[in-house]
Amino acid sequence: MNMKNNFYFLFFLCMYLGSCASDKEYRLEETLILAGENRTELEKVLLHYQDDSLKLEAARFLLIHMKDRHSYRGAGIDSVRQALIETSRQQGFMERGRRDKWRSYSYAGSPKVYDAQVIKADYLIENIDLAFEAWQQRGWDKYCPFDDFCNYLLPYWVGDEIPDCWRRIYRERFQPVLDSLYQGTDIVVAVDSLQSYLQRNMNFCYNNDFSFPHAGGIFILEHCIGTCREETDFLVYLLRALGIPVAVDRYIYSPDTFLAHSWNVFRDTTGHFIPTELQRTGVTREWVNYRSKGKVYRAFSVPQEQSSIFGTLLKDVTTDYYPANEIRIAGIQGSAGEGLIGVFSMNGWIPIGGYRWHDGETLAENIEIEQIYQPLVQTVAGWKESGYPFIPQADGTVLSLVPDTTQWESIRLVRKHPLTQYWVRQMREMDGVCFFGNNTPDFKNAELLAVSVCDSIYSRECRLVVSAKRKYRYLWVCPPVGKRLNIAEVAIYADSSCNRKLDCRVEACAPPVYNLKEYSIDKAFDGRNLTRYESGKEDVPCMLDLKTPTQIGGIIYVPRNDDNYVSPGDYYELFYQNGTKGWISLGAKIAEFDYLEYNHVPAGALLWLHNRTKGVEEQVFYWKEGKQVFNYRLK
Repeated sequence: MNMKNNFYFLFFLCMYLGSCASDKEYRLEETLILAGENRTELEKVLLHYQDDSLKLEAARFLLIHMKDRHSYRGAGIDSVRQALIETSRQQGFMERGRRDKWRSYSYAGSPKVYDAQVIKADYLIENIDLAFEAWQQRGWDKYCPFDDFCNYLLPYWVGDEIPDCWRRIYRERFQPVLDSLYQGTDIVVAVDSLQSYLQRNMNFCYNNDFSFPHAGGIFILEHCIGTCREETDFLVYLLRALGIPVAVDRYIYSPDTFLAHSWNVFRDTTGHFIPTELQRTGVTREWVNYRSKGKVYRAFSVPQEQSSIFGTLLKDVTTDYYPANEIRIAGIQGSAGEGLIGVFSMNGWIPIGGYRWHDGETLAENIEIEQIYQPLVQTVAGWKESGYPFIPQADGTVLSLVPDTTQWESIRLVRKHPLTQYWVRQMREMDGVCFFGNNTPDFKNAELLAVSVCDSIYSRECRLVVSAKRKYRYLWVCPPVGKRLNIAEVAIYADSSCNRKLDCRVEACAPPVYNLKEYSIDKAFDGRNLTRYESGKEDVPCMLDLKTPTQIGGIIYVPRNDDNYVSPGDYYELFYQNGTKGWISLGAKIAEFDYLEYNHVPAGALLWLHNRTKGVEEQVFYWKEGKQVFNYRLK
């Protein structure tokens, strides 16, 4: 390169670097202007580090990104936090009336308080100093570049929480714990040691009853309650306080559970990000999570240069979890531009990623295979279907769910939502409930009449045939050994076909868990499958009185369940998806049995069974080999 070219190269390089610097100065000045009377506090931080270039750069990083940082305040938020505290003291249970009072509360309209206008210099200086000390104390700074330090260790905030002194408190509490467990440099071993300790010493209570801003580090540490958001926030506070770079990964909306979900990732000394979850032990570099995700995004405390369809605070990291792919989608309406792909919800399709046109083809990049997706376009009325649903296959092909109206199928439906492993476990928890008959209110000479075994795949009910040796007045319902009895519904019949129901009353039972009325014994006889009796004591039976010795021929026992089976008496409507025409009805009917039959269903279509009577959980499926195939079952 000659002298003239060198001159132009250096000139344009200086111009570029100057523009970058001036942009940062402009953004820093924006924060200082927003600070108003608090400007002097922020300037104190810059003056404090004027002789330490690296910490000064860290301080500038925080101030530049502080402009939009705010928390919410208000009496309503304080009341919800108090309700959470009460719930945590009762291990997740709360009286229904008080819970319902705050369940519909929204903090969205609460006053915003901007950090730039209230935060003090001493607070920022302490956070910066502690972040650097933690970063450098074990030599991990050698493996973590300064940019990653700024993104994954330095920020004092996670979301919209009220700033508190979490970094000092977490470090004082957990640094001695880590030192006693592990003193090496392998970050994976350090995190695994910490989580094993937390499993033994921390009882986190899951609760999603309330809507509230991020709770803050000290609140979560003291009360250990919330959703996966609070769990991930806790690990962010903990690992940042100990010098471990950490972030939060999430999916927007699960294709099969109807929920968003988040978990943590931490940066190890190899530069790779290792996923982990608070409630799981065995942290390894070979992490496996079987939840369907569709696409995965990483949440940042500060905006990123590479934005996703959801903005600059979420970065697409799907290829950290699944092999990169390029899916060709057939039958998209239109010829140019971009669109989105979504997953099903009862309130409409939820966008989770995008597609684009390239050389006459419609391409969706880096999405999880074997999931049901719907191509979408934005209209004035909202998201609208732009083609037929599709399922990327493991062999690289794409299954398009195009209804074939020249071929019709007859189908029998038993559920409107997939039966998840969680509910299988909940229902099978009560396998082994024993029913004894006697004519005295004790177990002396009692006869074992039946033992429950739940066929959860096809029915919520355990229908038990009784061949009693004699008539009995008292019926004992006994939980499996070591378990607390739970009953969604129980009914006693004179005949084995369960047509002639017998009247009975509860003579004795354990009080409900925490003496909460919503789990009282009358819930076992209210005719509603979602309510239940939940005993507060293990191994305590319930005694029913039939008033006089009576021949017992059958028992229907319903354990705790999700009530997503077809329910006799409920009004249902079946739809199929027909591309840009949307959902087409195949007819509505009242269920007479615990199943529904439809005889004119187009082959190959995506279907949706909607309960018009009740319920909020429904999922799309297709019919294959005589069975409903839900998104949850595709894997």
